Amino acid sequence: MEKIDLRFKSHLNYQIEARESSNDAPEINRDDILHINLRSCTFKEFTECMTYARGKYPDLNFSDTSIESIRPSNFSTDSKYDFVEQANSAKNTAITIGNITLFNELQKITSAIDNLNAFQSNNDKKLASVMSFEDYDNYDIKKQPSTLEEIGSCVIGGGNDGAIKITAHFHDSSTEDRPIISIVFYSLNTGLYMTNQDIIDINNIYKPNATVIEAFAYMSYKDYLSNQFNYSFDKLLINGQLDIDSLDDMYSNHCDLRIFDKLS
Repeated sequence: MEKIDLRFKSHLNYQIEARESSNDAPEINRDDILHINLRSCTFKEFTECMTYARGKYPDLNFSDTSIESIRPSNFSTDSKYDFVEQANSAKNTAITIGNITLFNELQKITSAIDNLNAFQSNNDKKLASVMSFEDYDNYDIKKQPSTLEEIGSCVIGGGNDGAIKITAHFHDSSTEDRPIISIVFYSLNTGLYMTNQDIIDINNIYKPNATVIEAFAYMSYKDYLSNQFNYSFDKLLINGQLDIDSLDDMYSNHCDLRIFDKLS
């Protein structure tokens, strides 16, 4: 692959400009960026994806100037580039020139890229209860749920890993008749997404003795059906009905979801 030069305003004295709110900037919606492949897209499309990610994930509060630093030199408006490679190369350059401020900004951008790509790539982790999408030949699927949309989230103590944000999304093989939820973990201490990802088949949960991570997926899905967000699981946490001190507790502790069904 041909190496593309990166344009930095100053290799030695680059400083991140003050962030300014862009009240006149058009809002980027989920449907606007679903078709964009970050490994082959224009700079305008890349900017739209990053603007959407920044709005959806407030932890990734990188600046417009940081996005500009990834633009190839002498780029063409209509040409497509591999911005996954561009961002990683820019990050390496920032370390080489000793610009830690820029490196931290680019680290957020690469995290945003990883997050947007995570639900479009094939997962190495496969569960026996989860079929690939191609196996659903007998289902009449009118519209696939968005795998980028969060349907639930919570923050817990992660033990040695520090605070961890847990988010629930529809898996790409999910259907209306067979909802399948993927769980993604994000370390608030490091600002990075964790490599482990759980895939939970809602219909296969053993309700009398469900793990807490299964309960989180189940309640997030039920809230989604009721047009609510972070209601049921947060209620358990606030009321002290769940004792969660670390990520391990999400798997070792159990609860009876039949009680939740009766009360909801």
